[in-house]
Amino acid sequence: MGRKSSYSFLSLIFISFATSVLGHGTYHELIEEVDNELALRPNDSTLLTRRAFIHVEHEDWKTALVDLERALRSGANESDLSYLRGRALASGGLHEAAREELDRYIATHADAGMARLERARVLSKLGVHEASLNDYRAFLKASTQMEPEFVIETAEAMAAQGLHDEALSVLASGIKQIGNVPQLVLKALEFELTAGRFDASLERVEAIQKVMPRPEPWMAKRAAILTQAGRPDAAKAAWTTLRDHLLALPNLERGSHAMSRLLEEAQQALKPLPQQTITIISKP
Repeated sequence: MGRKSSYSFLSLIFISFATSVLGHGTYHELIEEVDNELALRPNDSTLLTRRAFIHVEHEDWKTALVDLERALRSGANESDLSYLRGRALASGGLHEAAREELDRYIATHADAGMARLERARVLSKLGVHEASLNDYRAFLKASTQMEPEFVIETAEAMAAQGLHDEALSVLASGIKQIGNVPQLVLKALEFELTAGRFDASLERVEAIQKVMPRPEPWMAKRAAILTQAGRPDAAKAAWTTLRDHLLALPNLERGSHAMSRLLEEAQQALKPLPQQTITIISKP
């Protein structure tokens, strides 16, 4: 039986992914839609592969493998199926087998970015950390449009291996390309604070505060950083500014849950430290 593919496999994957992510149907609705088409064309390898992809996204890896085998028997190109097979096997914890499938896919496809990301995860599970990081690097380098979660995943993988400077560089590059996405900024702040880079953290907070619709959470973050940095006078001034700002808000805004919590945090931070009681023990 021939193994000639009549479609762009990666295009199929991303179209299916976009369909599910954009809310055009739940898992069961998407499966039903493909099932209805398969009732008319039961040996359509494209439909079988699409259904396998939906199963993989739903982490039903065993059912996905069954559909991938059916797609292969219906004429799909075996190396084209290796990416999804690798994902399914990885989902089932069969990491060595998943690595073999992903190796096959990457060796035969130039546009293997997502496969490199998946292999990076698999290699990490197998403890092959340097190769895993190389795949993460290759994935980001080949990405035409970075996604925040992938940037964070890569940075965390690097930090886990002690590459804190490179992790911060990845986050900084992501922020430069994507913008001041809060989840990226917060992760960069986390790493900078761990490294004691307080000035860099303060600059980052100031930059994002200017573009966010509500400055108050970032005002609190700045005050907390100054506290952590051991700058009590600057911290007190920052907490005072936040408290006064919150008290000046209209009642409806000030009474919201988020603003109430920030006000409580500021007031708590401005409470004087309790006086230490000194007990003098007289000598007998």
